[in-house]
Amino acid sequence: MQSSTTEITPPIITKIKKITNSQYLDVVGVILVVSVSIYLEYYKTTYSFSFNNKNYIFFLGYFSILNTCFSMMATRLVTKKNNFGNLIGTLNTSLSGTIDYLLGNIGAILTYPVSFFGNFIAYRIWKKKKKLNSIDFIFFRNIGLGLLLSLLLNYIAFTSFSNQAIDWKLFFAIAIPAGISFGGTFNLGRMYPDNWINWQVYNLFKIVQNLMLMNIANTVKYVFYLINAALGLITWKHDFKVTQKNI
Repeated sequence: MQSSTTEITPPIITKIKKITNSQYLDVVGVILVVSVSIYLEYYKTTYSFSFNNKNYIFFLGYFSILNTCFSMMATRLVTKKNNFGNLIGTLNTSLSGTIDYLLGNIGAILTYPVSFFGNFIAYRIWKKKKKLNSIDFIFFRNIGLGLLLSLLLNYIAFTSFSNQAIDWKLFFAIAIPAGISFGGTFNLGRMYPDNWINWQVYNLFKIVQNLMLMNIANTVKYVFYLINAALGLITWKHDFKVTQKNI
């Protein structure tokens, strides 16, 4: 049963939703990431390996920049409720895990499969039905599960793939943002508008983390993601409010 009264959308909300769903913001995000990466000469990053007694060089930098573009597009499409974003995100997670592993993060073989299956499950759910949901027990359960799983997997990685004592500051600096990311990914299938708050917290963690590492390119990327998460939060909350009034 539909409401007998029609609510007028505030002009500011209309403008924000227009920006959120704009293709121009997609282009801005990709150009931003590529231009900063090129300026910092990330394309020069290489990976050397041997095969059949021959030495080879893989231009990992170009691969990484392309993968970052995929990540940007996946995020933007999901923000616009386009399920193709979840599919790209699934493939992007595989590429990101491969890059991290080649760069020395052996623990990537434990953590990245979690995000891979989380994105794939969200893709399957959205393919059947897309429905915005309010916060419930499942929302908090998934966040708790994500944090617990991240702490466990990263502990295994820190203790099994290294002979050195655990650097607890580094451990929590890696495990907590990863746990927030896991929780956000687990909640993706249920399309909680408030899940964008979760991503805002994650982006803030990554901004601080990359500033400490002086990784300006990633800092710029996560600042963009932070802004995008704010736009997504406002847009999805208003869409949810409209759907509730039309029930």
